Amino acid sequence: MDLTTLNDCQGEAVTAADGPVLVVAGAGSGKTRVLTTRIGWLLEQRCCEPWEILAFTFTNKAAKEMRERVDGLVGEGRAPRWVGTFHATGVRILRSDGAAVGLEPSFAIYDTDDSTRLIRKVAGDLGVDIKQYAPSMLRSTVSKWKNEDVSPTQAASDADNFREEKIAAVYARYEKGLRDCNACDFDDLILKTVKLLEENDAVCEKYAARFRYVLVDEFQDTNPLQLILVKALSSVHGNVFAVGDDDQSIYSWRGACVENMLEFDSYFPGTKLVRLEQNYRSSGNILDAANAVIANNKRRKGKNLWTEDGPGDQLTAELVGDEEDEAAQLVELIRQECEGDLRRGDITVLYRTNAQSRVLEEALRLASIPYQIVGARAFYERKEVRDVLAYLKLINNPNDILSAMRVLNVPKRRIGTTSAKHLTDLADREDCTLGEAAAQAGLLEQEINGPTCRRIRDFFEMVTNWRADLDETTVPALVERVVEEIDFVSHLERDDPISAPARNENVAALINGAYEFHDNSDGGTLAQFLEQTALVADADTIEDDEGVVRLMTVHAAKGLEFPVVVIVGVEENLMPHASNLDDPAALEEERRLFYVALTRARQRVHLLHARMRRRFGQRDLCLPSRFLGEIPDALVDSRGESPTASGSLAGLFGESLSRPVVPSRSFPGQRRRPAMPPSATAVDWQQEASQEEVAFYPGQIVAHPTLGQGTVARVEGGGDNLKLSIDFPDGERRHFLARFAKIRPLD
Repeated sequence: MDLTTLNDCQGEAVTAADGPVLVVAGAGSGKTRVLTTRIGWLLEQRCCEPWEILAFTFTNKAAKEMRERVDGLVGEGRAPRWVGTFHATGVRILRSDGAAVGLEPSFAIYDTDDSTRLIRKVAGDLGVDIKQYAPSMLRSTVSKWKNEDVSPTQAASDADNFREEKIAAVYARYEKGLRDCNACDFDDLILKTVKLLEENDAVCEKYAARFRYVLVDEFQDTNPLQLILVKALSSVHGNVFAVGDDDQSIYSWRGACVENMLEFDSYFPGTKLVRLEQNYRSSGNILDAANAVIANNKRRKGKNLWTEDGPGDQLTAELVGDEEDEAAQLVELIRQECEGDLRRGDITVLYRTNAQSRVLEEALRLASIPYQIVGARAFYERKEVRDVLAYLKLINNPNDILSAMRVLNVPKRRIGTTSAKHLTDLADREDCTLGEAAAQAGLLEQEINGPTCRRIRDFFEMVTNWRADLDETTVPALVERVVEEIDFVSHLERDDPISAPARNENVAALINGAYEFHDNSDGGTLAQFLEQTALVADADTIEDDEGVVRLMTVHAAKGLEFPVVVIVGVEENLMPHASNLDDPAALEEERRLFYVALTRARQRVHLLHARMRRRFGQRDLCLPSRFLGEIPDALVDSRGESPTASGSLAGLFGESLSRPVVPSRSFPGQRRRPAMPPSATAVDWQQEASQEEVAFYPGQIVAHPTLGQGTVARVEGGGDNLKLSIDFPDGERRHFLARFAKIRPLD
């Protein structure tokens, strides 16, 4: 194998001796190349068999790319088959050996929507008021407990108050619901695999002895359970090769633990450390800006990115009036960039929260600039697609009560909710599937009238017939048969004639996807197809369209790169986010997020920040992000009206902290406020102008200016030290000092 194309540090990593190896790989430093070359080197130089290598990635797209690259290095078909995400690997192990933790091989995989629906159902069964206990909050709490390996029994034992007792009860009933449905949620795919390996020595030995080498990409994004999984699967040979960048650890809100990487050598004694600092992506000025910003973080391994290429263009930082001006400036930047040799597809717009996209989208539509929102209502989240998939899940797994209840009356079969509940109650009493309960005519007709019973039986007989033909039917043929026999096209037209054409196109796209799966998997099974659709990630859905500008959150952009990046909303309370200003660790993650945004760009970075931004109908004064002040002035071309005499970013940021500038002009719809005293801070002024004493209590529904509606989970302290813990629909619990956070009650 030719290693001469690697730089010295890359070569050192690729040829490292057996034992634990940690590669600290900066953005754009060739970590994927190192990983794939390492695998090829193991196959050739260590005489390793493909099945002896296990490689973890964080997206299906990355796994596919890794396999293709290895095939290109060592020959077609030589790439390891055990290359995939943690969840996909967990599925493979559980399908084979999950009986030891109570799973049948045909278990269903419940995504976030499925889990939330089951949570809603069990909450209703327990009489829990979902207005006070939002299903999304309940699901996120259960997810947090699972990722911390907290059982329902332990959650109930640890409960400090009535609210936590209620949530623990929902958790226990939810787990029973999953067992009854022979289903796993996403968290279970890791948790149950860890439990299986910890509690069954023979199974653990089987896999740990098989995998001579375990490789992990994006190690900074692993959570505690994933670390345990890596340790278990490498426990026989001890050969762990981890690649990651602690400066790009941005997923703590979903359980990622940067300490896994910072303390790697304590988990794997004798670790060899290699740093990759030469960057092959970004220009010198972009790297210098990113290095300067991230150097302000204290918890990091430490590195300094550099490039042999030139400095390139300066970054641009532009002050605009408000979010509408920001959107107009975005349109102008796109037009300017496309006047050169760039295409719209070379430009990506990054923002901190999805809510920022609305005004940007409106401006792009008015300017007739096509765009794609990445991560917004993904294909597999659309109702018509989920309905067809529910039929397929029920065919694959007759225990899947949730899928059955979703489509029992889709299309309409005149089966009401009361009849459906009688059916599920009968299945519970008889300890059988819904189909078996429906077949018990005598028992069923004691609860439900005869015509409705016949319609229920007809439904399950139809599903049984499809299941009986599974072995002789390809996946695409099955999908087409289901859509045709339930007359789904007519159903969509009856449901909403206006949206029916677009929704039918989505169903057609699902069928096309089934054909692609069939071709790519050599006639894979229905269970495999359902796994593929369940485990798809946002990054796997990005379209390769040269004529479309992409819009996405910085989180969604992780791992991607683009010629030109426009970062909007570079302001305090957005970037860094308001919810993370009081926590030093959270603030460091916000800085890492900005670092990730900068290092997505190859050629140019445009930074936009506004004087004012509308929140809940009123215009609030905005301060430029502190991160702007951390970029050396020489690297940035500052544009727009400067609120300081010097116009420098450092001057702008430093002055704005002590004396924010009152806008010199009014914006459409702006609410006038009292003049700000020259010595007042922005926070003081905003408090005097808009805050008043409010009583808060657990369970209260409140609104935050940028995060939207949430539920108060905890109230602590009082007066100026009153602290609020609030659960938001995105699954995050955030903490605020009430006198600074503009929280208002909605009930």
